[in-house]
Amino acid sequence: MIRFALIVASTLGFVLTAALGNFMAPLLQELERFRPQEQQEPQPPVQSRVPALGGLCLMVSTLAAVGVGWTAACIAQPTLLGSESQLMTRLLIALFGAQAFGAIGLADDAARLRSRAQLGLRRLPRLALEAAAAAAVLVLLAVNGCLPTGLQLPGAGYVELGGAAPVLWELVLVALAECARTADGADGTVCGTAFAAMLGLMGVMTLLGWFPLGVLPAALAGSLMAFLLWNFPPAKLRLGSVGSLFLAGMLGCVPLCIGWPDLTLPLALPFWLEGGMVALQILVCKASRGRRQLFRSAPLHRWLELRGQSAEQIFYTFCVIAMLGVALTVQLAKIS
Repeated sequence: MIRFALIVASTLGFVLTAALGNFMAPLLQELERFRPQEQQEPQPPVQSRVPALGGLCLMVSTLAAVGVGWTAACIAQPTLLGSESQLMTRLLIALFGAQAFGAIGLADDAARLRSRAQLGLRRLPRLALEAAAAAAVLVLLAVNGCLPTGLQLPGAGYVELGGAAPVLWELVLVALAECARTADGADGTVCGTAFAAMLGLMGVMTLLGWFPLGVLPAALAGSLMAFLLWNFPPAKLRLGSVGSLFLAGMLGCVPLCIGWPDLTLPLALPFWLEGGMVALQILVCKASRGRRQLFRSAPLHRWLELRGQSAEQIFYTFCVIAMLGVALTVQLAKIS
């Protein structure tokens, strides 16, 4: 019956996202048409004028799909509510973390739409909000006795980190959010790679004995599949920061809530590559006082564009990288 709940969650996520996207895509285009003329760039490409708020579709549909899927699972297996593993608590904390990061992304998009000269929220306020959201997730896990205090390392087993563990989890969540925000520039890349990651996470949770909580990645995978109808290049509806940070929150919070935060590293491999290239570019540029650049362009999707890859080719390249990350995640789960 748990499998039936996963099917319900993924199907409902697909249907709701498809319905919301079918409504939102033309609505946002109409809103853009009536924006004040002075706020519009002179003769921009059509797709760049569409406000990037499509991630709201994912947030709403995933929340509804998870609620229905979890209810179906609990009806079929009432013992889930009283489980010693605190499945309900972990589920709610993961959802809260993902929605909190998505809310920060929504504020970032709102700031960007309000003024074309401003690239969203300023860096320090944005980082402070992301750190606060991550801290809230960690506090909730600690209060309920679910906060992992170490890492599963291949060959070394479980390594305790003590007091350094919450600091490390905080840094990982904030860094992942920033990397996902950086990756939002190419059509379909964030959506496609997150879809592969959710499928991999669902399989890994089954291997690790967290099968009932698979309603989370199952619902989001269904939503992402539907969103690709509009987000595949050339995109008619974009995730924006709201969608990118929501997906980052899901990729970071779900493994953390089941006690396997190390799974985030391989699962989010495309995002780490995107953000890592930008970080290295900035470090080298500052070290050389602007006289040298490590890459011709950063992040990764911009570098691929300079090498002549089309938007579709970049999408497929990122999907291959995502599948590699999923394969590494499965191997990590098997040997740990």
